[in-house]
Amino acid sequence: MKSNHYIPTRYEALHDRRRHHSIAIIIAFYYFVQPHMPTYNVENLDVKSFDLQINNNLHTNINVVMKAVNPNADIGLDYLENEVSITYSGTVISVGQFQPFLQKGKETTIFNMTLKGDSDFDPIMQNKLLLDQNLGHIPLLIMVKVPVRILIDDLLHLRKFVVHVNCSLVIDQLKQNKKPNILKKDFTYDIHM
Repeated sequence: MKSNHYIPTRYEALHDRRRHHSIAIIIAFYYFVQPHMPTYNVENLDVKSFDLQINNNLHTNINVVMKAVNPNADIGLDYLENEVSITYSGTVISVGQFQPFLQKGKETTIFNMTLKGDSDFDPIMQNKLLLDQNLGHIPLLIMVKVPVRILIDDLLHLRKFVVHVNCSLVIDQLKQNKKPNILKKDFTYDIHM
C-alpha cells in the first residue's frame, strides 16, 4: 500500500535545516547586537559656481557637507563607491560622489563632496528659478545612493546592501560664491538588499 504523505528528499530536508539555522542566526544577531539605523544630515552647502550660459546650459559646482552618525557600538559601516546628485524641479543640476570611508561604531563622520554639472536649463526653468530666488524659497533634492557593508567588531564582514538617502531641502538663495541658508530639511531612507 502506497502512502499519500509527502516525504521530502534528502536534499530538500537539508535545505530546510539550513533555512532554519539562517533564521536563528539572524534572530540571535538582532537580539545580541541590537542594531540601530544610522542618521544623516546636510550640514551646509557652498555654491562655488552657478553660471547660466547663453545657450541655456547651466554650469554648477556645489560643495556639500554631510554628517553621518553611527549609533551602534559594535557595528561598523563601510561606505563604498557611491552616487550623489542635486535636482531642482526634477532637473539634475549637479552630480558627484564622496570618498568611500569606514565608519566605526559610535562614530560621527563629517564628509565633503563636490558636485558638478552641465545641464540644459530652458527658459521655463530659468523663470521658475528666478521666481523662487525672489521669494527666497528654493526647493532642492539631494539624492544619495551608496552601497554599505556591515562590519561586526571589525572581525565579521556581512553582505552589503544599498542605502538610498533623499534629502529635500529648502534654501534661501542659489547664487555663485554664496553659502545659502538651509531653511528646511526632510530626510527619507530606503534600503535594498
